[in-house]
Amino acid sequence: MADEEKTHEVNDKRRVNPDGTMKQEAEADAEEPQQEAELQQEEIAPPDVYQTLQFIISLFAEQAWQFMGLHLPPGSKEPVTDLTQAKIAIDAVVFAADKLHPHLNEEERKAVRGIISDLQINFVQKNS
Repeated sequence: MADEEKTHEVNDKRRVNPDGTMKQEAEADAEEPQQEAELQQEEIAPPDVYQTLQFIISLFAEQAWQFMGLHLPPGSKEPVTDLTQAKIAIDAVVFAADKLHPHLNEEERKAVRGIISDLQINFVQKNS
């Protein structure tokens, strides 16, 4: 068998030269993530109030389901039934939906009305 000599390629990724100055490539690499972050900040607009209301509706609806004992709360193995809190959550959904209603298209209105109907029907069934 012939002795095979292994060779290794070393890729120096240090950003500082031995004399303490920054490498040219490192400067360009360091600026790139900063420029990307600035672009992302400019491109991402904060949610408007209508999107926030839609999100709040989904949060309150989920809490209503949980307090009716129909969904398990996160990390829980047992359902929780608190119809007083369920009613408040449903009322909050209705209130937010009323404020949001004029700013939705017909499909979105139907979806929100469906959520409210489902919550109210299940609440009446649980309460009787």
